[in-house]
Amino acid sequence: MKQGMTLFLLMFFVPWMLHAQEAPQTISLQQAVEFAIKHNKELQSSQMNIDLYRQKVRESVSQGLPQVNGTVTYSTNFGYKMDFGGQAIKMKDQSNLTVGLQQLLFSGQWILGMQTSKIAVRLTEQEVETTELDIIENIYNSYYTVLVSERMLDILRQNLENMNEIYKHTDNMYKAGTVEVTDVDQIRINVGQLKNSLLSMERTVAVNYNLLRLQLGLETGTPIKLTDALNVFLENDKSARLYVEKFDINNNLSYQLITTQTELNKKMLGLEKWSYAPTISGNYNFNYKILKPALDMSPKHTAGLTMNIPIFSGLQRDSKVKQAKITLEQSYMQKSLLQDQLNVQDEQLKFNLKNAMENYSLQKENIDVATRVLKSYQRKYELGAVSSLDLTQANNNYLQAETNYTEAVLTLLQAQVSLEKLYNQLPR
Repeated sequence: MKQGMTLFLLMFFVPWMLHAQEAPQTISLQQAVEFAIKHNKELQSSQMNIDLYRQKVRESVSQGLPQVNGTVTYSTNFGYKMDFGGQAIKMKDQSNLTVGLQQLLFSGQWILGMQTSKIAVRLTEQEVETTELDIIENIYNSYYTVLVSERMLDILRQNLENMNEIYKHTDNMYKAGTVEVTDVDQIRINVGQLKNSLLSMERTVAVNYNLLRLQLGLETGTPIKLTDALNVFLENDKSARLYVEKFDINNNLSYQLITTQTELNKKMLGLEKWSYAPTISGNYNFNYKILKPALDMSPKHTAGLTMNIPIFSGLQRDSKVKQAKITLEQSYMQKSLLQDQLNVQDEQLKFNLKNAMENYSLQKENIDVATRVLKSYQRKYELGAVSSLDLTQANNNYLQAETNYTEAVLTLLQAQVSLEKLYNQLPR
């Protein structure tokens, strides 16, 4: 009996608990950005490169630090005896403990190599910032796309409800003999078209949500609910502020990246030039005889200096220096080209933003006009002053105005995002 009651309770509560776990996850735009940055696998992989290059810096530094090595040796002559004029001397086994210290005293390549490694770390950090900025841009655009598609979905639902009421009213009028069957058919066709548009928009919303889930790193079908309303992003003066703001190219991540790359290439040229210079190192050895022969003349302490002077490498060093010079010149040209491209891009994006602002204002006014016209035609249709064809056309004009407004909103918001990305102002 108890087992049966337990089974019944499990059958009742487990589905309820699973349903509770599927409750929608509410998320604002800022929370979406933070979540994506934290869970994006591409960004995580890029961040590992920072740790990798920091370890390479440590590797470069360690080459100039003291290197200490210990060696233990043992050798035997298997009781061999040396003959000195009839007197035999047995060769003893030998065992040595040697501790050696090597220290690099001067190397231009080592000094410059450390500086180059640190620049490489900075370059990697900027690459991570660039990847992060791309992710933020995608999240912003996807979030806005979901909001505008949901807005259009709500409009279609509301419009379909209104047209269904008009269809019922028209059908009653037909049954009362005050309108013709063509009026009923015309409204019914319009209702059918609205149903198809509604189903298509529902699929569009689902696709947009899946794209947002993908960028957030969530599984397909994970319930999420956006908490920011669309009008929140439209009730500010961001567009006007961005349009008049002066472009500071030094804040642009792409320009920072190529500037650091140019600095790195300059160091690489210096690194190749220093390959002509000598390197100086010192060494010290301590040798302790564990097993020693009867006659031992080797000292316990030895020290020395070594200067390695490059003389001729078959023109290899010369070729590497020339390659580094060419690479550096290419960097300067690419930096200049990017500077021109970014300035042109600034003008183009501001042009796009200005057009988007003007189109948004126009479509917003058209919405008000189309709404008033539709309401007027609905009243006139109920009084029999206009035909069903006129009402259908007014309704189609209204929906087209809503579609144009929705597209204008998305275009305006995306234009803002593009300019904010160029200015490196997208909130992290």
